[in-house]
Amino acid sequence: MDNALVALFGIKDCDLLKTEEASENGKTYRRISLTYSGSVEEFCPNCGKKLYKHGTRQLNIVDAPMGGLPVNIDITFPRKRCLDCKTMWKPTFENIDENHKMTNRAFLDITQRSLRTTFEDVSNDYMLSPNTVKNVFVEFLEENKENLRFQTPAFLGIDEIKIKKLGEVTVITDLEHRTLFDMLLGRNQRTLTEYFMNLPDRENVLWVCSDMYRPFEKSISTAMPNAHWTIDHFHVVMKANEAVDSVRRKVQDSMNKKERIQTKRGMAYTLKTRRKGLTLQEAELIRNARGSAKYQPMAIAYDLKEAFFDIYDDNPSSKDNAMRAFDEWVQSIPKDEIYDKFRELAGTVYNFYTQIFQYWDCPIAISNGYTECMNRLIRENNLRGRGYSFEVLRGRTLYRKSNLNAIIKNGLAIGPQIDEYAPVFHFDSTKEDDEAYEDDDYEPFPEPENDGDTETKTTR
Repeated sequence: MDNALVALFGIKDCDLLKTEEASENGKTYRRISLTYSGSVEEFCPNCGKKLYKHGTRQLNIVDAPMGGLPVNIDITFPRKRCLDCKTMWKPTFENIDENHKMTNRAFLDITQRSLRTTFEDVSNDYMLSPNTVKNVFVEFLEENKENLRFQTPAFLGIDEIKIKKLGEVTVITDLEHRTLFDMLLGRNQRTLTEYFMNLPDRENVLWVCSDMYRPFEKSISTAMPNAHWTIDHFHVVMKANEAVDSVRRKVQDSMNKKERIQTKRGMAYTLKTRRKGLTLQEAELIRNARGSAKYQPMAIAYDLKEAFFDIYDDNPSSKDNAMRAFDEWVQSIPKDEIYDKFRELAGTVYNFYTQIFQYWDCPIAISNGYTECMNRLIRENNLRGRGYSFEVLRGRTLYRKSNLNAIIKNGLAIGPQIDEYAPVFHFDSTKEDDEAYEDDDYEPFPEPENDGDTETKTTR
């Protein structure tokens, strides 16, 4: 019987007393009763004196579900006591985590399931509270912190995401290997600088891609002496879409309600569509606008937007040509007040001139598209768990299957050797790991905030 118990539960030196189905709070579970049958010490391990019987105790533990039912195991064992030094002896059990009152395989299975489903779902499978499941998962991450370290990337992507109840979270990615590197609570300059100063091999970071958040500049220059900071070009060109939308709204301000609705429905989508993506009907709308005094500013704004996009599209490998194209674009902006947003865009480029045009110096086509996709995945992860703590959200996102597989495949894991069949690597795929969630075909043109104009379309 001992061999059978070892095969089933990994528990040695025990005999099976009985197994039965029981019910608690309307939930059926399997209860297994065992009794200790191993060796019993006769002499005190501390002072060598004789040990005396001191009654029996029962260890109640949780095991992994069997046959679709939660499993609770009761182990009755003897205790002995030394009358001289008061040492209490009791047997130790292999493969049982007495601190968590569960088998080792249950502990690992809980952490495995917690990576792909909610704590509430896991708790239903184990007849544990969701908070207990969460604590097991957090402790697992803490215990394996040294095992779960990654090599510092040469090409870093940095972006931020706002999470309800958590605030701003900084998302850091490896753009070269398309993996999530880390998540950091907060994004003020002090927090960022402290984090990057403690980053191992920080001198190996060569390029950092982000939005136009100015505190990044000091943090990068202070902590990463060999890194070049470049602005993600999607964050640059999206401002051209904001400018063309501003012109459309100003044109609509002079119209009556019916005309405003018709213009918005007809032109809002069209003005943000790239020239190569226009349908025949949309192209006709642009042509008609050119010949109308009322609508002509929208056609001019569309041309300015397209010309700005072309700075990147027409000059993929020539920085000098891109800089000349930008200068020509600035000169082409009409002086009318309605086009002030385009002048603001030009001012923004001048403010970040070096960082924006360093895009052409990078040896890879650097883009924060993958980082933006991670932001979306993090939001969905947080919604799925109805508001995780930061540690849990970070663990569930950073150590999910696809991210770890990519890290291992590219030889980016460091620290003690990790068994590839350990639960942190070996679990079923979920929707969040589909390739569709991991491309960089992201939507770079969110609508400006506080805008009542909701019927708009964003197009690359």
